Amino acid sequence: MRWFDPILPSTKIMYLFPVTVAESAVEGKGVFSVGKIPKGAVVWKYVPKHDRSLSQNEYENLNTKEKEYMEKVAYLSLASHQYIFPPENDPALYTNHDAKNHSLSVVMDIAISPEPHFIANREIKPGEELTNNYHEFDASISEKTAPDWLK
Repeated sequence: MRWFDPILPSTKIMYLFPVTVAESAVEGKGVFSVGKIPKGAVVWKYVPKHDRSLSQNEYENLNTKEKEYMEKVAYLSLASHQYIFPPENDPALYTNHDAKNHSLSVVMDIAISPEPHFIANREIKPGEELTNNYHEFDASISEKTAPDWLK
């Protein structure tokens, strides 16, 4: 594994719509839609040959600096029980949490992705920050709001 200080990307990589990374009112940098995204559209999905994963044992063997980095960019999947995270230069590194006003909702459909994917839960306007509720899909968060597919 290569650990790094990520370089800010300016074009989409695994987001399925054009996005950009810019200063966020939520926290630090965020991911913003370049154009309109319709309600219900798949906006991001896990791609095994692109996205990265670590087993829980591999995570436990990381050093302190690596674990601190993973806490910022990875989630513990409720589906695979792996730590899932985007590769270097992927805008997904900057997707912020918003528990109440998130624009992306988590969905599980193995016909689309072996891991949960994200859909627009309402129409997203150009320039709007794309956020999700980490509590819906990150097993490492103690207080969760279980998504429908998990119930």
